[in-house]
Amino acid sequence: MYQEQRLTSIKTYLSSHKNISLEEICEIFSVSKDTARRDLVKLEERGEIIRIKGGATLPSANRNLIDYKKRIATEGKERIAKSASLLIHENHDVLMDTSSTVALIAKFIGNKYVNVITNSIDIVDHLGEYPNIQNFLLPGKFNSKNRNVTGPRTIKTLDDFKVDQLFLGACGFSVEGVTSPDEDEAFLKKKMISCARQVVLLADHSKFEKEFLHRVCDMKDIDVIITDKYPDKELKDIITENNILLVVAEDEESGWANDEKN
Repeated sequence: MYQEQRLTSIKTYLSSHKNISLEEICEIFSVSKDTARRDLVKLEERGEIIRIKGGATLPSANRNLIDYKKRIATEGKERIAKSASLLIHENHDVLMDTSSTVALIAKFIGNKYVNVITNSIDIVDHLGEYPNIQNFLLPGKFNSKNRNVTGPRTIKTLDDFKVDQLFLGACGFSVEGVTSPDEDEAFLKKKMISCARQVVLLADHSKFEKEFLHRVCDMKDIDVIITDKYPDKELKDIITENNILLVVAEDEESGWANDEKN
């Protein structure tokens, strides 16, 4: 059975059962758990389902769940951004990728003497209130949807920079590394990685186990991962194997939960 046929069948099942588990998908369609997860990721990207622990439900089945997930996602991103801001020290040269989580760093960074280079209009705007921050907006073609600039000119200009840190957002993050659904964004992220002495990936738990067409980088290219929940054992083992510092920003009271580099 082709994926589109399975997706249609999953939606049909949900219309009468409201919920479906990964195990049920595996049993009904005789597929692996990885295939079942990819099917649910695809449906979630289309806005046709909501992924819940161990499976999925229809958006119409529980509107309160949608509001709850949005609130939790925002709180998680803010905790990640706050933890990330603590890594930025005076006189650092910092490169910031276009990402809603990365943009939130501006809320916590404070008026430090740092240089910030970015392709994000929102980040430039947010950091403009800090007189001690030198703000550099990369040139390129403006993308009104993402409110950023991309393209050959953006990538070429990055040849002129070598920064202390890159704060990188993730669309998809799995044992295979970081991926993106957009080719231009993927190429730009790759270039940014080559410009940085330290790569800090910001990825809330909703990005775990998601994979897209365009590869951004392998796990070995990342130095620090900041997230809001612990990944599952398989992903956590790969992080450890690659000597990556894992920072889990759980809540205000608990602060950082670190898995130090070996």
